[in-house]
Amino acid sequence: MFRSRRYQQFRERQQQTDTGRPRVAAASFVLLGLLLGLVSGLAYAWLVSPVVYVDASPARLSQRYKEEYLFLVSQAYAANGDWARTEARLAALEDPQIGQTVAALFERYLREARPPGYVRNLALLTEALGADSPALSFFGPTPLPPPVTPQPTPAGPTITPTLLPTPTLTRPPTETPAPTSTPAPSITPTPSPPPVYRLLSQERVCEPGVAVQRIEVEVQDAVLQPLPGVEVIVSWEAGEDRFFTGFKPGKGPGYGDFTMQPGVSYSVVLAEGSPVTSGLRIEPCDDGQDGGWRLTFQNLLFSQPTPTPTR
Repeated sequence: MFRSRRYQQFRERQQQTDTGRPRVAAASFVLLGLLLGLVSGLAYAWLVSPVVYVDASPARLSQRYKEEYLFLVSQAYAANGDWARTEARLAALEDPQIGQTVAALFERYLREARPPGYVRNLALLTEALGADSPALSFFGPTPLPPPVTPQPTPAGPTITPTLLPTPTLTRPPTETPAPTSTPAPSITPTPSPPPVYRLLSQERVCEPGVAVQRIEVEVQDAVLQPLPGVEVIVSWEAGEDRFFTGFKPGKGPGYGDFTMQPGVSYSVVLAEGSPVTSGLRIEPCDDGQDGGWRLTFQNLLFSQPTPTPTR
């Protein structure tokens, strides 16, 4: 059968149109369906019907929420002092090193200058667990003065007064009273202020094969961070010298040192107030080399961040 020329031209134009039109493969529809199914499943699981944990163990919490859990346990223990209940709560974490975990959290709160009450409660829990922390002694209990026991007044015999006859007396002449001297006011001694710093540690400094003839001083603030610009006074029988921390950045901002002379005994004190450390001299180490001393002081003033005023 013969086709007309016009029909052939129409078929050629239709084939050209079909060739230029993009074709969608069947695999694209499958991939699109899988993607839509995944999105729908996630939306259902997260938004429509999310998973709700009921009676989950604290051991399954993330690290962040475990730290919040320990903080709440320390607050509860400080409030009621119930150690048996506190032990049960800590055991729920299933942490074999729970003491060190609480000590690490206590030191982090201390470094971040958290509120003193929070830090003190964590220190109390750390001490109750028997964990070791270099800053734990800073929150030790303040010793109370010994109680004063009142002494009973000795009971004496009861004296009954006897009435005597009243004699008639002649009134003597009135005498002018002599002026009395006013006592001078007594001076009340003013109690000396407590020291600003305390001696945290005193250690020997020995280096194998090297003679060490210096006194090293490390000064830290209340949260155990290096403290620069602190004046240190070194005295001996024939003189005195002073230096400041922070002038040797390679050894830390809270570091300073002083060179000793053989046969001389030195004393060290901080200018702002600290206990005097005396009897520091060059002494031989185990290998026979000269050895020095390292003193670490801590500031007792617990500084808190100053709040920004709001209008």
